[in-house]
Amino acid sequence: MWKFISILLLMLLVSCGQTQSTGSFSQQDKDEVQVQGEVTQKTDGSAENKNGNQNNDQLETTSSSVIKDPSYGIVPETIKIDSIGVDSAVEKVGLKDNGQMGVPENFRLTGWFDRGSKPGERGSAVIDGHVDDKTGPGVFFDLEDMKKGDEVEVFNDEGDKLVFEVVDKQVFPMNDAPVEDIFGYTSRRMLNLVTCTGTFDHSKGSHLDRLVVYTELKE
Repeated sequence: MWKFISILLLMLLVSCGQTQSTGSFSQQDKDEVQVQGEVTQKTDGSAENKNGNQNNDQLETTSSSVIKDPSYGIVPETIKIDSIGVDSAVEKVGLKDNGQMGVPENFRLTGWFDRGSKPGERGSAVIDGHVDDKTGPGVFFDLEDMKKGDEVEVFNDEGDKLVFEVVDKQVFPMNDAPVEDIFGYTSRRMLNLVTCTGTFDHSKGSHLDRLVVYTELKE
């Protein structure tokens, strides 16, 4: 599926850290792997731990609790970034007919790519926003001023909050987007913020570069 989306997104990001390594296994993942006793299976079907004791109950407990991976994903309704004065509603956006990621018509609102990960899930959730329009600054006008360690708060419609921390910031040419880094799967819980930057090309009606701020869930 990501291969298909990647093709469609080669001309993405009309709106306007450490970059995650897709599929990496972080220390967080190691901490979440909890083995409740080291158990081997005997040929007669019973369980035996390393001390030689039969323990079928322990085997059952182990098989159900080896991996503990809480689901933090939420559907974002509001995003707040105190460091740059952002407090905006979040709309759901998908893909336009030309393969570009959608963006809210209102330059003061942000858009969450709802075909990808939810904020808080393992993977790369993406929220974009305009940098400006003919009337003035857009919602992400000051996104370029964010620094490592700055926090991003995301809320769902029930008021549940997740907090993300900036880990990297990158600028790339409009036609050379690292699609897999921005939208692809990773074992980390990423939220990537996207907007336009650089020179405005009047012939294209768009800025020539794209800015991505990579943030990761704080736990």
